[in-house]
Amino acid sequence: MKSVVWRLLAYVCFLLPCLLAMQNGYAQNKDSLLHQLKLAKHDTQKIYILRSITALSDDTTIRRYFDDGIALCQKGIADGLKPQELYLAGLATIYGNMGSYYKHRSEYANALDVYKKAEELSDQLHDKRFKSIMLNDIAILYDDMGNMRQSLETSYKDLQLQEELNDSLGMAYTYNNIAHIFIELKDDKNALEYYTKSLKMFDVLKHKKGMAMIMCNMGTYYSSCGDGKTALIYYGKSLELYRQMKDTYSVGEVLSCCGFELDKQGQVDSALAYFNQALLIAKELNVKENMAYAYRAMAKIFLKKGNAPQAQEYALLSLQISKQLENLRDIQNAAKMLKEIYLQKGNYKDAYAMHDLEITIRDSTVNEANYKDAINKKLQYDFDKRELELTLGNEKKIWEKNVLIFASLLAALLVSVGSFFYTRHSKLKNRLETMELEQQQYRAQMNPHFIFNCLHSIQHYILHNDVISANKYLSEFASLMRTTMEHNQLQTIALQQEIDYLNSYLSLEQMRFENKFTYQINCSADVDISVLQVLPTIIQPFAENAIVHGLCYLENGGRLLVSFTKVDDRLVCTVDDNGIGRRASKQIKARSGKTHVSQGMELVKKRLALASSLHKTTFSAEVIDKTDADGKALGTLVILKFPLEL
Repeated sequence: MKSVVWRLLAYVCFLLPCLLAMQNGYAQNKDSLLHQLKLAKHDTQKIYILRSITALSDDTTIRRYFDDGIALCQKGIADGLKPQELYLAGLATIYGNMGSYYKHRSEYANALDVYKKAEELSDQLHDKRFKSIMLNDIAILYDDMGNMRQSLETSYKDLQLQEELNDSLGMAYTYNNIAHIFIELKDDKNALEYYTKSLKMFDVLKHKKGMAMIMCNMGTYYSSCGDGKTALIYYGKSLELYRQMKDTYSVGEVLSCCGFELDKQGQVDSALAYFNQALLIAKELNVKENMAYAYRAMAKIFLKKGNAPQAQEYALLSLQISKQLENLRDIQNAAKMLKEIYLQKGNYKDAYAMHDLEITIRDSTVNEANYKDAINKKLQYDFDKRELELTLGNEKKIWEKNVLIFASLLAALLVSVGSFFYTRHSKLKNRLETMELEQQQYRAQMNPHFIFNCLHSIQHYILHNDVISANKYLSEFASLMRTTMEHNQLQTIALQQEIDYLNSYLSLEQMRFENKFTYQINCSADVDISVLQVLPTIIQPFAENAIVHGLCYLENGGRLLVSFTKVDDRLVCTVDDNGIGRRASKQIKARSGKTHVSQGMELVKKRLALASSLHKTTFSAEVIDKTDADGKALGTLVILKFPLEL
């Protein structure tokens, strides 16, 4: 009995100064603690001092003291020194301090590992209060990592434990954490319920830090509800309290919140100033997640201001940091931002790559699944409480439980059905976005091909010293290129615009080949060319093929006929020439030693295939080699079929 009492007294004597040190904010500075560590003779004294040193988690020079403290505690445990609780408690506390150290440096995997070790030790110590602290830290860490399911599950475990302990302050913090999770899941109703509970408790306790935290979070809530004015009022109050407490880390986070809200309101210059302050603090404290967010937010603002190069630089920095942290949510957001920047710059290849990365990440973090799981965890917690009331003989609660179960099943069914249709719609939308980007990419690839042929024509006039013709051709070419760029920004154009574009191109080719051929464009009376929509610059490659692979080899008498007619529910376009035919053209090129392979027709085929998928209809092209009864080539006929409505 005497040894048991001695062990308890030693344990209390060990914990009391630690708790007092925590309560006083570790009044002793690091230099004083290090001096005491040099003078300490017993391991128990060293462990106590090391616990205090490792609590200074904002000091980057204390990393080695973690290892010293852990080694001393583990040695005492392994040697069976008495009291064991002293060494177990020391080890648990140091692990907890290590978790804070790693978390503030965004080393999430290391933080989670040591937090869980501390929680396991709390079970050995039967210390529910310390276990509650670790559960709270783990829940917040999961939230930072974007794992909302684990965060909510851990928060409900913590809440149950705090109710057993009647820990009002702990419950206030946990209510806030749960509300924050529901904000992330876009569930404003549940978020407001838990924020209200948290705020009432902090008010009663007059807890300054808690008040600052909840005011910031209430600002976020009102921001999400569209009440920006109220949100900025709450952010301002929170910022004032954090600055009074000299909490630099939290000041940086609130500054980011202010920047976000100001950006929403269109005050981009003020928002940029707030984000820049937040970025400086994040760099100073080496909080990489906050750095990634600030870079991404500033990139968005620079893009709005028309500074695409600066926006791209900051967005790339955000993506780089997010990949280092393996934070899927931030990687997705950075990829989306870069996609918008590349699209604005006309860089369709990189835009498509960022779009693909965004969709890949989005598919692996489905918000609907997190939301369903959040509801299930909340229902499970309420169900457990009602089971306890049932065992106490409260018959009224039995009826309430049955109603709750029925409502829960109905809610789960509605969420499941809603999630199914939302996911289906999202996948269809992503598929359309992907195909539209590919269309832009193929049109962009066709431009160099077309420009090369036109420049070849200009070179022809220059080599023959025909300055007047070269000047005229160059002027027409510039006009045609301007039209090409305008059309390439559109998904569809009127048939009249396509015919005008084709006329411009064919007139240039007539000049180039010195009127070796004539052309004619016909349109039947039942085709409304001013209303009917077609894909931009889709006919020109076929007309080009007719000229360069058939008509250009004739001395004279070449003829090209382009016709548009309506057949049933299709627009039929024919491109008919009387050239030498594809086979003869290929033989001539082979004899001349030309090895260039035209990419124009291959790109057109890909555009037609994509358009068929995008518009859920058929775009087709058929090429026919015309011959007489003896098999002699009479030219080439192309039949294009398009839908009447796009």
